[in-house]
Amino acid sequence: MTVPIVTVVCMDEARSALSRDVTVAYYMPLQWQAHPPRPLDPDITMQEWPATVIYSRSFSGVTNERSILIEMNGLAEVLGSPRVRLRDPFIVASYSSPATANRHNEIWFLEQL
Repeated sequence: MTVPIVTVVCMDEARSALSRDVTVAYYMPLQWQAHPPRPLDPDITMQEWPATVIYSRSFSGVTNERSILIEMNGLAEVLGSPRVRLRDPFIVASYSSPATANRHNEIWFLEQL
């Protein structure tokens, strides 16, 4: 398994809650990128993400709607610059096993270039 495991999350229309429709993504190691293995499950797709600027905020503990919203709002407050145009969706990156008590996580905002 590669790390981080990233979960692409959107907000609801009111921007007050997380959408239940998420995408979980895994990094393809460099050695497999030229000729990646083809998924057998039709629900699994391969995507290439373009280079972008990512603003991140680290946090530890569980990732649930409450903790994600707190960290997302904290990152937005720190950034606070009108020059930074952030887009929906945002990403929750997890670097530790879900079984780990004190997990290492990050909130990522992708900058619109």
